[in-house]
Amino acid sequence: MVFIEKLMPWGPVFFGLFIFAPMWAAVMAAAELNIRAGTPNIFFILPIGFVWGIVAKSRGRWL
Repeated sequence: MVFIEKLMPWGPVFFGLFIFAPMWAAVMAAAELNIRAGTPNIFFILPIGFVWGIVAKSRGRWL
């Protein structure tokens, strides 16, 4: 119970890393958009998802 209570405030960061980033990497792959040839898009989108999650956590909202 205590472990889950410690993780709950970090929900936006987990969302940014584990849902937002893979979703956008898949969308970009389906649209055949590559940020850099030979490198998976997820490597570039994971930091964006992390930063977006940190901003959402600190502001208390997504927008």
